[in-house]
Amino acid sequence: MAPPDLHQVADAFSARIPNLTEQIDHLVRAIPSGKVATYGDLAKLLGDSVASRWVATYLLDPVCRVADLSHRVVRSTGEVGLHYTNSSEKKTQLLQAEDVVVSHGRIDLETYRTELPPIVPSLSKLTAWQRDFECPEEPALSLSSIKTMGGIDVSYGKQQAVSACHLTKSNGQTSIGTHTYTGEARFPYITGYLAFREIALHLNLLANMQAAGTLPDVLLVDGNGRLHPRRMGIATMLGGLTGIPTIGVAKKLICGVIRAPELKVGNWEPIVASKDEPDEILGYAIIPHTKTKHPLYVSRGFGIDDPSMQAIVERCLAEHRLPEPIYWADRESRRAASTL
Repeated sequence: MAPPDLHQVADAFSARIPNLTEQIDHLVRAIPSGKVATYGDLAKLLGDSVASRWVATYLLDPVCRVADLSHRVVRSTGEVGLHYTNSSEKKTQLLQAEDVVVSHGRIDLETYRTELPPIVPSLSKLTAWQRDFECPEEPALSLSSIKTMGGIDVSYGKQQAVSACHLTKSNGQTSIGTHTYTGEARFPYITGYLAFREIALHLNLLANMQAAGTLPDVLLVDGNGRLHPRRMGIATMLGGLTGIPTIGVAKKLICGVIRAPELKVGNWEPIVASKDEPDEILGYAIIPHTKTKHPLYVSRGFGIDDPSMQAIVERCLAEHRLPEPIYWADRESRRAASTL
């Protein structure tokens, strides 16, 4: 099967990414004077309460477009919380000026909570996209056929982001070079939705590498593969879109339970879905070497089995916590993003 045109894949993917900030702006403007909503209320209307932390972060940014109305959004406990001026007192004053009673830093939500207009639940739609995403038939990866490996990561500047892919030879250690792509990260960071923040950047980078004939034979991705609440982390989705075998390498465990009571250096310890589902292995935890106490969480992305995944990652481990291709991609993307 011919590989897809990754420029077309990138354009199609980007076209499906919603503008969450516009939706939040619309909701905040709909809160009438003298009424409030909670960060959780806004997140639930987006389609997932997990987004409440991002909603709060966005509304605490003084440059957000509804900063002058953000005092009308409070915590789920009724606590006023902070204002974009970093002063809860200022937020209290603004609410009291609208005849909202604030007592000991709290508001009676039963009295002052408003009913917000319905909107398209964008996060629910993205969840369904991940849940129903159909990867193409996975090719059988032969370790002996690997000539180049890549590690891919994103770093963020003030306005734009940089996706970097560092290439090595098949030993995972010998550097070939780094390719970068700079663009706008339109989607915010929300736990479980990393794919929608970073894949568009990665796809544009890989499209340029495809045009240059420099795509790697296997790609280590900073993020999760099957080790994901919907079994569709960024590594799996990116591999399914591009057809490149992928491995997810994460620094934080966002789901699952490590089966072993204790981690030992160099041991691949299974991560299962839950204690009640001990046979569903989502990925593995490994402390890469004695120079770090912090494990990596590694999982299959696309087009690879567990033994091959483990063998490839082991090739790439050196003195750094991260596999060398990702370590250098992270370093180069940070360097480039620092100039933006």
